[in-house]
Amino acid sequence: MKGNAYVPFMLRRGDGSTLSLDFTAMGSLDSRFTFTRSTTATFINSSGYVESIGAAASNDPTKARFDYDPTTLTPRGLLLEGSATNLALRSDDFNTTFTDGTQWAPSGYTAGTLSTTLPDGTTGNARRISVASGSGSFRSQAITVTANTAYTWSFWARNNGGSQARYRVFNVSGSANIVDYTLSGSNYVSSIGGAGNTSSTWVRVSVSFTTPALCTSVFVYPSSSDSGTVDLLVWGAQLETGSGASSYIPTGASQGQRASEFMYMDGTKFSAWWPSGQSEYSVYFAGDITRTPATTQFMWLARTGSGGTGASLARHFVTTANSIRANNTINDLISGVSATVGTRFRSVFAVKSGDSALYVNNGSTTNSVTASDAGLTTTAAQIVFNPNSDVFQHIAALKFWPTRLPNATLQSLTT
Repeated sequence: MKGNAYVPFMLRRGDGSTLSLDFTAMGSLDSRFTFTRSTTATFINSSGYVESIGAAASNDPTKARFDYDPTTLTPRGLLLEGSATNLALRSDDFNTTFTDGTQWAPSGYTAGTLSTTLPDGTTGNARRISVASGSGSFRSQAITVTANTAYTWSFWARNNGGSQARYRVFNVSGSANIVDYTLSGSNYVSSIGGAGNTSSTWVRVSVSFTTPALCTSVFVYPSSSDSGTVDLLVWGAQLETGSGASSYIPTGASQGQRASEFMYMDGTKFSAWWPSGQSEYSVYFAGDITRTPATTQFMWLARTGSGGTGASLARHFVTTANSIRANNTINDLISGVSATVGTRFRSVFAVKSGDSALYVNNGSTTNSVTASDAGLTTTAAQIVFNPNSDVFQHIAALKFWPTRLPNATLQSLTT
């Protein structure tokens, strides 16, 4: 069968699609997908709290993470992430000194605790950092880093009534700030809820930076000040490579790791909605990226192999400049629209012999690209998400048509 030829056994919906999945409405992952992650991981649950979920080494789709906006509680869809390591020890303890030598060292501050509801929904002691007035600091143990490398420092904070509290990153090797804590800077932590706020609202604060040349060690400060009062609750410290905070990775006396996630559909589960021999298709994707990618290939169709491996036939991806693109191994379609971190975008990629198109919408920006090409000459065997294990994204929706839709229809899907 070729093109939109008669396919008697495929279930077609009202819009002609043979597959339509809404990941924001799923309680668990569609059983046709195989899903793997070899470690535990965290996500924001429907109540807005950080929740931990077990490893999925045995391809258990119930271990997939359906993430929510912590403020609005709006479902963001399936969270898929590459691997990451939290370099900051004692991530939710912030004690002074431990028998193993690790420490968060207060200087000029009173380090205490306050029993409250923590960001993970439990009741426990949050680390309280306070000073009546003047200068002071509360920093981590020195953390080993690599020079000329992107990192992200993040933590949860709640202003407990102080007028001033700011965070910074300090280059121990060069004895200079990397992220300064000037009053006018965006790292003015007491802007959380305003000075004097004593609400139960926790906010995750994060900043990305690049280590200078010759920098091999840093301090990360959840709070520092040069004047004013500080009364801040902190929890969930994380320092990781890359630009953008990934999901929280708890640590104790040693660093913590989260393995990359991988998902695919193949065999009869795949061919049921794109039969063998089809040479054209249209695929709609809605979602967002959670951090600036290296080159995130959030989805591809593979033409050989099984079990999530095989040569790429067509791929949908975001480049380092956050440009949303598509490639069917013949032409690279560049949309000219960027994927803003944390902002939902909608994209549809259509291919047939001699004619391919990419339509993209990110917020209010819409763009389309069309090109003449050789089309698909080899039958695809599977659809794969996170093929290179480096994606950081939410998958909100996926739709598939075994035909190349008209341009007007493609545009309507993204506007």
